[in-house]
Amino acid sequence: MLDDLLQRIWAQLAIPVGPVRNPFRLMQLATLDAHGWPDARTVVLRSVDAGAGALYFYVDKRSAKCAQVSAEPRVALTALSPCGVLQVRLQGLAKLVDDAEQLQRCWCAARDKTQALFRHGAVPGQVIDSSESARATTADGFEHFAMMRIEATALEWLDLAQPVQQRARFERRQGDWQAAWLAP
Repeated sequence: MLDDLLQRIWAQLAIPVGPVRNPFRLMQLATLDAHGWPDARTVVLRSVDAGAGALYFYVDKRSAKCAQVSAEPRVALTALSPCGVLQVRLQGLAKLVDDAEQLQRCWCAARDKTQALFRHGAVPGQVIDSSESARATTADGFEHFAMMRIEATALEWLDLAQPVQQRARFERRQGDWQAAWLAP
């Protein structure tokens, strides 16, 4: 039963960007800042490689999260389904993708709205004069584009819809997932 559950979780995570809504598209990524404080923000799940236990996100090379995962690759992700009854939590190791061909393919496939996020001159999180300043195009954008790969080392699932809530944990050891039910 737990093997089937793990496959269902990865199948939901793998729903591509498009007309079918992925219940876990928006996730909260937590890293550690330079002072050791947790730093959480929303990221958009772009793709997964279930076999490798990896999740991919587009990121701006200039962002704090890129510097933070370079200094400390251990991260946590949390996602709550839109109806609020399913939660997925992951722990993993993050790194920036360095495959130039993969980056170019993803950049070309990205919607204009997504590419626009990388075209402004300001560093993400930088104070700007007005909200309109964020729309100013100062670059092609690709030079700021990066992908973050997070290889999951642990995954927890919580179902709040059941009369008795269900919770399971999966830990990846030497390439294999070890599963256990947990008390909710």
